[in-house]
Amino acid sequence: INPKGKDAKEVKALFKGYCKEKGLNSTTGWKIFECTGTRPGQELALSLLSFTGTLVVVGYGTDETSYMLSKLMAFDAEIIGTWGCTPDKYPAVRDMCVDGRIKLGPFVETRPMSQIEQVFDEAHHGKLKRRVILTPDF
Repeated sequence: INPKGKDAKEVKALFKGYCKEKGLNSTTGWKIFECTGTRPGQELALSLLSFTGTLVVVGYGTDETSYMLSKLMAFDAEIIGTWGCTPDKYPAVRDMCVDGRIKLGPFVETRPMSQIEQVFDEAHHGKLKRRVILTPDF
C-alpha cells in the first residue's frame, strides 16, 4: 500500500480491504514498524494499532502526536521504542546485511566526507531520499 497523498483513514481502509481480499484478520495481532519518524507516519501507525497488536517505533522524529493511552489497555496492545538492537545481536545483523538477507542498498548512499556541508544542508531542508554514509576522501 503506497500511502503517498493519503491520510491515515484512507490507508487504514486500503489495509482493511487488502486483508479482506487475502482472508486475513485486519484487527488482531499485527506487528507495525514505524520507520519514518514523521508525524503522518506515526499517526498512521497509531491508527493501525489494534487488538493484541505491537507498534515498534524505529524512526526518529521531533514532531509530537496525540494518542489516547487507554487504548493500549483496551486493545491489550503495546508500543515499543527501539534505536536498533542490543550489541550481542550485531554479528548476526551484520551477517544478514553482508549475505543480502537485509537489503541496505535502496536505503543508503555513500558520499565523500568533503561533501559534508552539502549533505547537512540537504538533510536540514528535508531533501535527502536515503541515509547518507560519509566516507573519508582526504
